[in-house]
Parts: sequence; C-alpha cells; structure tokens
Amino acid sequence: MIGRIDPHDAHAFDSWYEAYREAWLDGRETGGVIPREALRGAVTAERDDAAHQLHAAWEGDRIVGTLMLELSLKENTEYAEVCVTVVPDRRGRGLGARLLAEAERRMAELGRTVAVAEAPVPSGWSRRSWPGSRFALGHGFTVGLEEDSLLLDLPVAPELLARLRPDVGDYRMREWTGACPDDLVEAFADLYTVMQRDMPSGDMSYVPEVWDVERVRALEARRARAGTVALVTVAQAPSGGLAGFTVLSLVAGEDVVGQEDTLVTGAHRGHRLGQALKVHNLERLVRDFPDRPAVRTWNAVGNGYMRDINVALGFRVEERHLELERRAAVTGA
Repeated sequence: MIGRIDPHDAHAFDSWYEAYREAWLDGRETGGVIPREALRGAVTAERDDAAHQLHAAWEGDRIVGTLMLELSLKENTEYAEVCVTVVPDRRGRGLGARLLAEAERRMAELGRTVAVAEAPVPSGWSRRSWPGSRFALGHGFTVGLEEDSLLLDLPVAPELLARLRPDVGDYRMREWTGACPDDLVEAFADLYTVMQRDMPSGDMSYVPEVWDVERVRALEARRARAGTVALVTVAQAPSGGLAGFTVLSLVAGEDVVGQEDTLVTGAHRGHRLGQALKVHNLERLVRDFPDRPAVRTWNAVGNGYMRDINVALGFRVEERHLELERRAAVTGA
C-alpha cells in the first residue's frame, strides 16, 4: 500500500525517516544524509516559496519505501523534485517503479510536467551499475549535471591556511553568524540572485531564483528554528559594495559541516577572492568549533577553478552526484 505521510505526526515521520535513511545510505561508505530534525523542519515549515509531500509504501506496519516531492511555489512551478527510496531487502520487486508512478500521478494533479532528481554514485561504481542511478536512467531520466562530493578532514593546519590566504589588496572580509547585518542584507540578497544565475547548471532547464530581503530573512529564520548555525563571510569591495560570499552550515544532529554556496561576482573575479573567502571562513570554523571532524562540499565537474581551490585546501573526492531530469506530458489526475 502507498499512502501519504503527515510530517507533523512525529511517529509517522520518524518511521518514514528510518526507512529513507536506511535506503539512502545503503552501500555508501561515504556521503551524507539529511539529519532527521533538519529534514523534519524542512518538510513542516510554512513557506511561500516551497512545499513538500511525503509518501510511503507499507508492508504490514513496516515502511519499506519512501517518496518525497519538493515543489517550488515561485520560480520553476512546472517542476517537482522527486526522491524515491526502497529499503535494501525489498528492492527488485517493482516497488520503486510504483512509488515513481505515484509521484507522476501527484505531479499530474498539480500540473507539474518536469521531474528532477539526484543520485549519488559512490567511487568504484558507474552510473549504469549503481542501483539508484541505474533506476533513474532506466525510467527515462537524463543526466543534466555532474558534481563531486568532497570531504575535508579537520582540523586544517593553521600554517596551510596562512600559506593559502591570498593578498586581496583593498578588499575587506566581513563576517557574521546567523542573520545578515541590516546594512548589508539588500546587497546580500542580490548576491544570492547572482549565485542562482551563475552557478553551473549543465543541461538542467530550470530558471534561476530571484532573491530579495524577505527571502534571505525567511532562510535565516528556518535555519534558526532548525538549530542550524551559518558562518557567513563576504568580500567587500573598496567601493563598499559586496563582491562575493561563502557560507559554512553547521546543521543540528550532523557532525560534518556543510560548505554551501561560494560566489565571486563577475566584475570582481581575478583577485583570488574565492580562495580568500573560503580560507577566512575555515579559519573561523577551526577556531570557534574545534570539535567538528570534517567539512563536506560539492563541486560541479566542469568548475575547475573551484576544484583547484578545494584540492589545495585538502578536500578529497568521496563520490559523484548526478542531477537528473525527465519531462512528461500531463495526462490529468
């Protein structure tokens, strides 16, 4: 039986999450999973820009498969992010296909015509041999973007960070934890819009998000409710404007720190600001959170500049991540 899960029902969500976590991590020696409370917060938050649906496949009282849909409510309203998992001992029985069919039915009801998905591919496997990516490709998804997941063991030697800290002339590093200062928030929102436009998207067809102050404050509020600590560093140009930013995310329930977005705007590239931003934020992390064991980041395969910075800092590749897309005509509910 396949049915919908109420994420506000703590027992139902916990049962769903246990199956999701078991399936997502199976066979992966490295790589992460969204922590329970972070995901609970994400799927229960009242938002004007996104909504979530959770569904489960049961055998008796046991959840043996999961489906999560994430729906953008502003840009890309024809899309649905689809995540299907099946616990290891119930694979190969058509359950994943039935969950995907349920996703298609829900998408049709909502007028969503493009499904997007993500599939990790551990080292030593190919996209055709790893079960998750093989399933997606076998059901008509095509690869739009390839990224590597990389891990940096902490602490990083202070001497290495000092050696890698470039001279950026009259640019100044400004930092905060949590909420952006009021005097910078409008310019910071503009950086997020530029990030959406400039980040590698490969052959994925979605349109960039447009950010404003309200959207930044909503993100900060969600992080605060979830207990996530965001370490933000921005590069301020001699003119006073913002030239770039980077974010490290310390998620409640997860020891490994997430390296989120890093951006330098086009007009300010060529000054090694990307490297300066990452070094500065790592120095903060090592100083203020010395118990954290590692940092995880993602690097588009074609982004050689950022890869060179990450390798110099000591990051190593864990696994390949595929972003996939499939278009389908809406046939009705």
